Amino acid sequence: MKKVLSLAASMLLMLSAQAQNKEFLITGSAPEGVNKVYLIVNDNNAPQDSVRVTNGMFRFSTRQPAQTFLTVTSDDKHLVTVLNDEMPVTIDLVDGAVKGSVLNRQFADYQKSQRKTGEEMGQLFDEWKTLRNEKTAESKERLKTINNRLDELLEQSVASALKYSKEHTTDVTPALVIAGLWPYMEYVDLAEILDKNTAVANHPMMAKARKKLQQYDLRRPGKQFMELTMHDLNGKLVKLSQWAGKGNYVLVDFWASWCGPCRQEMPNVVTSYQRYHASKGYEIVGVSFDSKADAWKAAVKELGMEWPQMSDLKGWKCAAAGIYGIQSIPSNVLLDPQGVIVAVDLRGDALLDKLKEIYGE
Repeated sequence: MKKVLSLAASMLLMLSAQAQNKEFLITGSAPEGVNKVYLIVNDNNAPQDSVRVTNGMFRFSTRQPAQTFLTVTSDDKHLVTVLNDEMPVTIDLVDGAVKGSVLNRQFADYQKSQRKTGEEMGQLFDEWKTLRNEKTAESKERLKTINNRLDELLEQSVASALKYSKEHTTDVTPALVIAGLWPYMEYVDLAEILDKNTAVANHPMMAKARKKLQQYDLRRPGKQFMELTMHDLNGKLVKLSQWAGKGNYVLVDFWASWCGPCRQEMPNVVTSYQRYHASKGYEIVGVSFDSKADAWKAAVKELGMEWPQMSDLKGWKCAAAGIYGIQSIPSNVLLDPQGVIVAVDLRGDALLDKLKEIYGE
């Protein structure tokens, strides 16, 4: 009898959930020559449904929970995402236009504004993959140009996503807008977007972003540095406090010999040391995520890292990972003369620009 009652209760819950998931109608037009379009739910990769295109038109009738993201696509170049706000929408997959609620129109306009940037980034990344293993001077120079342009486009995309998200604090569309961009956002911006009073704060798609924010909080600007005790290149036990808070700016640089991006970034770090160490007292302390001493020591010599180094040779189990919330490298924190964090993750020109600002150049 208990089993029957339990089954009956489960069926009632299921029927209740189905009743709450009202029909959501999506109609629209597809690009010429397209025979089928697909429906993707939230950030899943695999389509959940598909329909045939008849006379250039398609129609989806689906039941999904309110506030679900639904992406209609025919290929990588033709896709539009809408939010299930229970108001029917019409989508033009050719130009990305949407007819529906005010929110879905605004959401579509944002997507359209980013389409050219996304296409350019895709083309540049394809070229980067083709050239990355070539050794000619010409290919190296082209790769440098590509990397610089990708950085510019990424910066533009982050700025646009931030603007949109701060204008849409009462709806959940920012969850998709910043889905791939939050790792590149500053602590203060991400904290504002995920403030407990915003609609997106507890959205399931923001789980990783919330975790990242907690990690950011360990090293956010304004906090006092936290002690690290490890061995130097000679096996001597050293502490970060031997340099931090001693009256000079100190860059704590988290890196590893096996990290390609770290090696790519190191010339910028070397330049900052050569420019400001002797003249301004600027110091760098390298904290390695290596696990092999020989590889660590060889990389220090190879890359011209003349500043103090420390490591516990525990790889990703390095104490710094937990203390400073480091989940990816290269990473860094810049400390002021009192040992207070003033900036994090300064890369490329950003590091030298910050030091120029500090030293009044």
